Amino acid sequence: MANNVANKFRIRFKKEIKILSSVGGALALQKPLDRLRKLKFKRMKKIAVLVIALIVSGVSFAQENPFLKSFSWNHSAEKIEFVYKKLEGHEIKANAFLPETKGLHPVLIYFHGGGFIFGNRDRGLHKELRDKLLAAGYVVISADYRLAPETKLDQIMSDVLDMLEWVRKNGLEQFNINTNQIAVAGGSAGGYLALTSGFKKETAPNAIIDISAPTGFASEDIQMGDLSVLKQAGPYDIVKDSIVSYGDYDTRMQLCRFLIKNKLGIYLTFGFDPNKEPEKLKKYTLVDNIKADYPPTLILHAKNDRAVEFKQVEDFYKFMKETNVKTELYLVENSNELLRQNPQAINKIIEFLNLELR
Repeated sequence: MANNVANKFRIRFKKEIKILSSVGGALALQKPLDRLRKLKFKRMKKIAVLVIALIVSGVSFAQENPFLKSFSWNHSAEKIEFVYKKLEGHEIKANAFLPETKGLHPVLIYFHGGGFIFGNRDRGLHKELRDKLLAAGYVVISADYRLAPETKLDQIMSDVLDMLEWVRKNGLEQFNINTNQIAVAGGSAGGYLALTSGFKKETAPNAIIDISAPTGFASEDIQMGDLSVLKQAGPYDIVKDSIVSYGDYDTRMQLCRFLIKNKLGIYLTFGFDPNKEPEKLKKYTLVDNIKADYPPTLILHAKNDRAVEFKQVEDFYKFMKETNVKTELYLVENSNELLRQNPQAINKIIEFLNLELR
């Protein structure tokens, strides 16, 4: 069995990039299980590349790529806009939505998708999810973060932690938040960012929800494209030496498609070529950063997801269970817009939050 699993995750790095969303081994496990895990994931930990390659390259980059489809949900609930981070004269903002009930409230912080290149706090949060959470007595925060390629991934990840820190320092006074009841969620790229929020125990939330994020993918012959195309007139013209955390949605989406089509999305998101500098990946790869004390996690995914096949998610879930991370996998059939097409998944999210936060 161990050999089969090891073969499954074997990677020829020169020919393929494998993206793995998984967890580090439980430190307290017995030695026989430790040896088994080493057999299973020896090659995986050695040269694995995270989910970013899938998020910013796509399974097949077409207009119907589910990561890049335009979407918009009407937000009718009253929102409170606030600034959670300032740097270089730029304000990074978030929207807070407050329940009508009195007393202290748990909070869900949501990070939008968009390949790290497009999306914003207003269009990334599903209305039905927000409204049901409010009805259940949760504060809901939808947060922006700095976007690539103007900002690289390591700094984008720092925005996630700064959002959490802001809530811990100001949530009680500003929004009546119980700062011991914090959950982080996101979809696609935002799902990866949610997962990174649990890397360090001292800054981790109390629970994490991953919606439609890749959990293991190999794409053969992915190589960096020609940087000279960036000098040509086109979508890249909007990229300046400045911070962007809330750009024009459609223009940024066109930029994302342009970069992926020209095989430059990965390079411009990381700030380096993973093929040439694989040693720099350790700070990003989930398998190298998630430990046994990782927060309870809910994975929501569709069986017919066109971007992330079901077998990958199934393998990831099994790995999470083997490493003793408290994890639940909730599967649906439809994949295009998971929460919109499967409203029962929202009920599952609230059930999970009630269990882990209250």
